[in-house]
Amino acid sequence: MAWKPVETQKTTGAIETGPEARPEIILVGVVHGDPAGFEKASELLERCQPAVVSVEISVYSWLYRRRHQGRWLQQYKAAVAALPPGQRQHPALQRLGAQIAMPFEVRAAQAYGRRYHRPWQAVDIQALAREHLPRYGRELLSARNLRQLVTTAHGDWLAAIQREYAQAVRLVNSPTPVRRPWLPAQDPQTTMREKVLAGRVARLARRWLRMVHLGGWEHLVLTGTYLTMADYLAPQQPQRLVLAGSPADLASSRQAWPAR
Repeated sequence: MAWKPVETQKTTGAIETGPEARPEIILVGVVHGDPAGFEKASELLERCQPAVVSVEISVYSWLYRRRHQGRWLQQYKAAVAALPPGQRQHPALQRLGAQIAMPFEVRAAQAYGRRYHRPWQAVDIQALAREHLPRYGRELLSARNLRQLVTTAHGDWLAAIQREYAQAVRLVNSPTPVRRPWLPAQDPQTTMREKVLAGRVARLARRWLRMVHLGGWEHLVLTGTYLTMADYLAPQQPQRLVLAGSPADLASSRQAWPAR
């Protein structure tokens, strides 16, 4: 499926850019599945007032999720109901529920776009979604898989999210380049994906001048080896923020916000 804008009806705010125009790019790193993510992202967009929002999701994934989300939810509820009552609140099931839901980044971008008649854009490649999404119904949400999930160590889902945000803040704000232990350093598909993300964000920024990108925090880490979206966008000097803390923390932390 070709890369194309989505939900751009009745849009306002596009600015014709000349050679001297300097786009403002605000990259926002998130922890996928954050249960408070919608509120935090909505607060950030309200404060920043971008002309366009890009999201780390492919058009294919967005359309596929819209088509199958209702069936996934029914399958999930039925599989959870078949478990013993004491296992139905297991943190692994909460994580699974967040995984099959429409990502909060998309929902926040859509809500902002409807409120201010601004467009949002899916900018990720489709290869990963084509590989993984068709397996959700037959594997991820199977009764057998849920029975296996509830036998894993409990842990604390919210605590795990906060730990990941703490790691994100440390690495994104690192004063020196960071080595990427979470991905193969020379993986061609990874490198291609980062280039595509950066290119699509840069293209939107040139058209709209002021934009916010919502995506995984790992893409915001500067490595110095040109392997992340942030590395490829470095010449444009984007601002990089991590969506850590509560909505109230974000609203009160004025120094972390770009001026409107």
